[in-house]
Amino acid sequence: MQFECIRKPIEMTGINVHTTVRDKHVPEIERCIRTVKVRMRVPTNTLVSEKLPHQLILEIAYKAVFWLNGFLHKNGINTTLCPRTIVTRCKINNNKH
Repeated sequence: MQFECIRKPIEMTGINVHTTVRDKHVPEIERCIRTVKVRMRVPTNTLVSEKLPHQLILEIAYKAVFWLNGFLHKNGINTTLCPRTIVTRCKINNNKH
């Protein structure tokens, strides 16, 4: 409940604040985490080694999130810009990426 003290000032700006209690699962967030895990499972399973370096796991996670945010979402906030472009203001370059 540590964010309850800032609920009113934030809601006055028009932003809805949804807080939850400790150890309560939020289905939307759980689904996002599961999607990233599935996207990480394929490159991880194609590697030969059983034990992977920590940096390699981080890079696989980065790649999964990079490509998930690189395309338009069906229920996204914008119909022409992907989430990555909205946040970073950089479009994905097909030749570079």
